[in-house]
Amino acid sequence: MARTIALPLARSAPNATLIVWGGVTLLGSLALPWSRAGRDLFVFAPGSTGLELLRGAPLVVAVAVTAALAILIGTVPRPLWERGRLAVGLGVIGAVLTLGYLYGAGQPSGPAAVAALFGFLAILGGGMAWSGMLRTDAFLATSILWIAAFVLLFILYPLWTVLQASVLVKGALTLDAVRSTLKSPAFFLLNNPGTPRNETLVAAAAGITAAAAGGLFRLSRRPVTIGGVVRWTAGVGVLGWVLAVLYLAFGALRNSVLLAIVVGIAATALGFLFALLAERSRLRTKQLLGPFSILPIITPPFVLGLALIYMFGRSGFVTKEIVAFGPLGAAASGFLATGVFFGPLGVAVAQILAYAPIAYLVLQGVVQAMDAAMEEAAETLGASRWHVLRTVIWPLARPGIANAFLLVAIESLADFGNPIIVGGGVPFLATEVFFAIIGRFNPSEAAVYGVVLLIMTLSIFLVQRYWIGRRFYVTITGKPSAARPRPLPPALDYAASAIFLGWVLLILALYGSVFVGSVTRLWGFDYTLTLQHIRALSPTGWQVFWTSTKLSAYAAVPSMLLGFLIAYLVTRVDFPGRNGLEFGSMLSFAVPGTVMGIGYILAFNQGALLLTGTELILILAFVFRNMPVGIRSGVAAIHQIDRSLEEASTMLRANSPTTLRRIVMPLMVPALLSGLVFAFVRAMTAISQVIFLITPAHNLATTQILSYVEYGSLGRGAALASLLTVFMIAVVLALYAINRRLDTRAAARALMP
Repeated sequence: MARTIALPLARSAPNATLIVWGGVTLLGSLALPWSRAGRDLFVFAPGSTGLELLRGAPLVVAVAVTAALAILIGTVPRPLWERGRLAVGLGVIGAVLTLGYLYGAGQPSGPAAVAALFGFLAILGGGMAWSGMLRTDAFLATSILWIAAFVLLFILYPLWTVLQASVLVKGALTLDAVRSTLKSPAFFLLNNPGTPRNETLVAAAAGITAAAAGGLFRLSRRPVTIGGVVRWTAGVGVLGWVLAVLYLAFGALRNSVLLAIVVGIAATALGFLFALLAERSRLRTKQLLGPFSILPIITPPFVLGLALIYMFGRSGFVTKEIVAFGPLGAAASGFLATGVFFGPLGVAVAQILAYAPIAYLVLQGVVQAMDAAMEEAAETLGASRWHVLRTVIWPLARPGIANAFLLVAIESLADFGNPIIVGGGVPFLATEVFFAIIGRFNPSEAAVYGVVLLIMTLSIFLVQRYWIGRRFYVTITGKPSAARPRPLPPALDYAASAIFLGWVLLILALYGSVFVGSVTRLWGFDYTLTLQHIRALSPTGWQVFWTSTKLSAYAAVPSMLLGFLIAYLVTRVDFPGRNGLEFGSMLSFAVPGTVMGIGYILAFNQGALLLTGTELILILAFVFRNMPVGIRSGVAAIHQIDRSLEEASTMLRANSPTTLRRIVMPLMVPALLSGLVFAFVRAMTAISQVIFLITPAHNLATTQILSYVEYGSLGRGAALASLLTVFMIAVVLALYAINRRLDTRAAARALMP
């Protein structure tokens, strides 16, 4: 009796999901255009709708037939698992047919192709869920396939085109571009023909000397083991050789690596010092850490480079107005007037000031999470505060310090704006990528530089992800601790506070110079207040500002939603390739913007994927560049949500979209809002990737500031930079107010009976 009733019902129930997606795919493939007439997204080729192509395009006919079969399978009374297997086959066939037509036609794709491709991926995802290939429902399975397609198309494919362009010249596979670029003195030069010494031998001698000193030092330590001596000797020798090479060599590779090391050490040291002040200082100066740590983050990093020109340039305020009349007089003024800040020193100073807050934000959480009971126990045993700092706090903070150093090193290698503005013509990897494309019109050379930069940053990223991520110390045992954080030694407290106040004054002076420069007639010569630079922003400056605001707002929402969805999938759903999807999604954050910019130019400048010159490619660049931050914040927030809430929703027969919308997302509002604003701020201040993608019709505020500075219009550049800074401060303050309001409402609801 049960068998007679159950089986017909299971066989006869229509599959609404399969019918809907089959219908959407069929209607989209027939009613919408398959190709565009050019770069314009809304100008379509005549006679390109599916109905008009049915007679002369067999692949379009096959696509329509496949979509119709999906509708038919959704209505045929068959078991769900059997429908799922058929849907998998139809989804694969339909996607292959769609891609085959696009590749064969060679024309810019239209909305019909997009509808067909993602419609068939939805059919495939549903089929994999119903057949048991993926242990989840149709919505989440489809989300996995769609996101995988996005990651493949907008992250991995551009990187592949960069790798391909480095070894593929005019359709022929060759290593000539690689050899010529790597042998170029602009890339790397150790033996300088203009010097009488042999730098290679000098570097080797330095390595041997360092190895001998390291071996002797290790032999003086107990216990002595052959393996330990060998490892220590080899490590110190290699380190000595590398440092000697960095000191003696020339070229973009040497400059970028040396800059990353110097900036990483200095910015991380400042960040650690400021983190200790924030958590352990007894002085009120620590209250300034919040606002001044966020200021360099919400503005483009190259604004500090512009400020260095105003303060320490040849006609800078310090150079001409302060130093020249100070106790050092003309000698110091002459030293600054030589342009000492135009070169690696200026770039290093600008990057240290810009990236020290990043290191501080990373290390503040590390210092805050330390259990003060360990320090109290050490002091009870007679240890001084200096001894506690050296033997307890420092070892516990080392993984976080290494993490901050690697993060700052990646940012330094990828920085494009500061080397362009204050680099003084010294080659760096990020700028050589730009000049190879814009100045020398050599995509293969740019691709080789991009590959080198990609290898370096990916290596650092992998070290950060797989090595640093596995080294941590447990200081939270689950037992309550009444110990309070121990204060810093007074000498260190006052010294660190003095350094911080100096940093604050320098930041105030630099940003103040930009604001004052925007209302000064001619900086360095005539300090008469005027509004001419602000008036001169009309119409170009205001137009690019609103264009940046509009495109950043368009990109912020999908960036936040994609980050949230990927975070949910990689934390809550177990599926094959989960780690690969997470790694691919995070890859765009580790890759320098200049490399991604080249990849987008090479990948989306012809054929079915012609998108360059449109607003869409800028929005896509923003979305997939800023998405990883939303992923990380989403993962952290989802881990704090008990799975039982989602399980209860499922038990009440709510589907995945309903559970996400009504259970998960309301509990993640602060994290989602932070991801949204961060994506918006990062898009507003982006420069390195979009420098290759802008056009006169779609220019942005950051690139316009760079253009003003390059052509000597420092006043207009300062005016636009000031406008951008004030706007970013207002956005962050609005976020802070909204978060406080949300927290207040949450607390009020918790107190309600």
